[in-house]
Amino acid sequence: MIAIRLLVDGAVVREGAFAEGSALIGRGPESDFLVIDPSVSRRHARVRTDEAGTVWIEDAGSRNGLRTASGRVERAALPAGGALRCWLGAVELEVAAATADATLEIAAPAASAHGVVRALKVLALWAAGIAAWAGLILIDSSFWSPWDQDRWAKFSWVVLGVSVFQPIVAFVLIGLLRIVGRRARVGDALRALAVVSWGWVLLTLLDGAASYALSVPAHGMLEALLRNGGVVVTIAYLASVGRAGPSRRFFAVWAAAIALLLAAFGAAGRLAARQAGVPQLDYDVSVPLAGVTGPATGLDRYLDGVRADFAAAEQRAEEDRQSARAAHP
Repeated sequence: MIAIRLLVDGAVVREGAFAEGSALIGRGPESDFLVIDPSVSRRHARVRTDEAGTVWIEDAGSRNGLRTASGRVERAALPAGGALRCWLGAVELEVAAATADATLEIAAPAASAHGVVRALKVLALWAAGIAAWAGLILIDSSFWSPWDQDRWAKFSWVVLGVSVFQPIVAFVLIGLLRIVGRRARVGDALRALAVVSWGWVLLTLLDGAASYALSVPAHGMLEALLRNGGVVVTIAYLASVGRAGPSRRFFAVWAAAIALLLAAFGAAGRLAARQAGVPQLDYDVSVPLAGVTGPATGLDRYLDGVRADFAAAEQRAEEDRQSARAAHP
């Protein structure tokens, strides 16, 4: 016997059993295992058993193809004594060879333990995300400034806000993924948010260390690189949540698109600032850490740069005024 199971969020919602031979899966009425979903073709895939007794699932010429954990395939064999998870379009299926083995007896507490473990994992992921945001606050050198007397009250409010806001973001992410045909669970969304949050903790630590070790111009370049790189990786990673099969190419395409978009926005911002005459100031302010401030630039040199920027901006503005008068005498 061959068992075909329809999965939603990893749980079995429907199952069909077929004698060894061949079973058609699709959206059409002639299908042996009917799947009503826009991403599934009328004749999408076929499960069959060959002469050696191996069970195969094969693409039947569908539009959206057959995917397994290794990516899109034309056919895949069931592992001996196991089950194979695959995706027909956006629909997740499990194909297994049913056996006549004796029924495995389990205790009642063991049957309900899976739900408890799953709930604990969700809570642990939620707590991991909160801990990451708490870490972002604690590693900020300005948090420990002696002039900030309300630091712990602000810290408490931020942690409380993240505790409430993080599940809302998780559900929004799940909703967006469902729009594009992905089915992600709450645990998947919370895990992605926790990974992203802890990634920003590492980037912030690196940026903070660089501010005390590098000169102001060098740190400014590194800070921009880390910030933009963090945004690129964050969006591309969240866009990959719940995607079946390998996501390297998908991640790379998203990362490249976001990087180009950020570069375009940055170039437009610099052009607008230049046309508006906004001076480009290069400065960095950090709270001394154990008496260490890092490489410093003299104040006279900094002020000379400010004056030069303002003079250049005034000169450009005067040239624009003269051009306007010449065009409209």
